[in-house]
Amino acid sequence: MLMGVNMIDLSNEASLLPPVLAYIKRKGFNMHAFELHFYKRSVDIYAFSKNSYMTIAIELKLQKWQKAFEQALIYQLCADETYIAMPKKFTNRVNSELLKKHGVGLISVSEIGRCYRLIEAKQSSVIKNEYKNDQINYLQRQINE
Repeated sequence: MLMGVNMIDLSNEASLLPPVLAYIKRKGFNMHAFELHFYKRSVDIYAFSKNSYMTIAIELKLQKWQKAFEQALIYQLCADETYIAMPKKFTNRVNSELLKKHGVGLISVSEIGRCYRLIEAKQSSVIKNEYKNDQINYLQRQINE
């Protein structure tokens, strides 16, 4: 344990949320929603940057990256970029070549709550603008309520 550094418990997906949210806010994604429904799934974090008009979808997982990968592929229909975020100690299990091939990014979360982008997501080639715009409109309605 590092002296003077608060460690976070990464034993549940909810513990990934605060560091990942802080990370995307620093990246300019100022509008976000949790558990945003998309088809028969819920995007753990869906965020929008007004400045770049970019959206991201992030699936939080502790270890089961394959399931997160499947979900991220679906989220490419409504987000410009999709990411999997998981504890740093499990990222070495991820097939990074598979993620790169399909444009899915990977964010590691350390036990001190720092996030690192290990794989940069690529712009979705299958995005449907009507889905993206529906999600952005939903975020804007949430803020205005």
